[in-house]
Amino acid sequence: MSILRSSAPLALALLTPLAVTACGDSEDGDDLLAPPPPGQGVQFRMETTIPAGVEGEWCQFLTGPAAEMWIERDEVRFTEGSHHVLLYETGYAQIPTVKLDGTRVDTSGVFDCSDGPTAGWNITKLLGGSQNATGDSLLAFPDGVAMHVAAGSVVLMNAHYLNATDADLRPIAAINLWTRPAAEIETEGDLLFLYNPLIKVPANGTGRARWRCPVHEDITISNVQSHMHKRGTGYSAAVTGQAAFYENDRWEGVPVTRFEGGLTVTAGSTLDYWCDYENHEARDVYQGARTTDEMCMLIGSYYPANPRTSNCELATGGFGGEWVGNGTATCADTYTCMQTATQAADVVRAVTDCIDAASPSVAAESSAVLRCLANSDDPATECQAAITACQAL
Repeated sequence: MSILRSSAPLALALLTPLAVTACGDSEDGDDLLAPPPPGQGVQFRMETTIPAGVEGEWCQFLTGPAAEMWIERDEVRFTEGSHHVLLYETGYAQIPTVKLDGTRVDTSGVFDCSDGPTAGWNITKLLGGSQNATGDSLLAFPDGVAMHVAAGSVVLMNAHYLNATDADLRPIAAINLWTRPAAEIETEGDLLFLYNPLIKVPANGTGRARWRCPVHEDITISNVQSHMHKRGTGYSAAVTGQAAFYENDRWEGVPVTRFEGGLTVTAGSTLDYWCDYENHEARDVYQGARTTDEMCMLIGSYYPANPRTSNCELATGGFGGEWVGNGTATCADTYTCMQTATQAADVVRAVTDCIDAASPSVAAESSAVLRCLANSDDPATECQAAITACQAL
């Protein structure tokens, strides 16, 4: 009964692919973003055509340089209509044509990835990106710190676009990865990419999605930003028990806060962040990739790299974090709700309903049960201690 190992189904969209290239020189007549000079980095570019009235996500696999890279910062530009542009490292030795579930995909050019760019593909980490078309991007490290990318890595470029016009849209996106020689790097950095999959905003109401994620070793955060969709009205991130280190009430044109000298977070701490929403529609809104859905993310550059901290994983591996509900339900009632949720057509939404209705006072116990159910192949045996503790509350 693994209930959160696959993300909730997301909406599909149509596309007409044009081209994507990794390049070292600007295309004729295109001054969107000049590439780094030779030896200082690489540029990836994506172009496609989006029909009128279509929203979706588009992806392209590309092969990076033959030599390894140490990335110290990224630079992103994209034309009007996008909510974000991202670049991921993958675990592939060559461009794949089959998803992990066996589904064949034409990856020879741009392809539809509206089920989520990480859904079904072997993604290892986020390399960079931005939701600000001409502003701050995600990756920025101090001297001596950089993110490692293996020689010849296959990367996945992703763009979320909404064409609200009555004509075709031909967007362009470009990402520069600025590099440093390996001899100058003392510490490997990474990106925090905390994505809360349990979000519910009631119809014609307000909601909050709150998640606490473990820090597995001492880290220093260089910069940080929020990520929400259009119902987002407030955001806060803190180390549990401390004052907020980032607050924001904007879902677009999102500010990136940079910490002079870095923000130190010690091992054993938790990153506690939440998003507040206001929904004026006559339907409940849940997590998802489209603007009709919602997101709640904490993103930032930090070092030294620790993949479990980057992705909110348990110390033993697997899905981690602690969710804080907005209701009054006991842990026992929440567990009963989860048992019913596993039979629902949309398990993730049904589980979200359970967690949202839980009392904040049972966040630790209800989350412990949920984590065990999500990560266990034998929950009846492995989760009994967590279930027993939950049923007592």
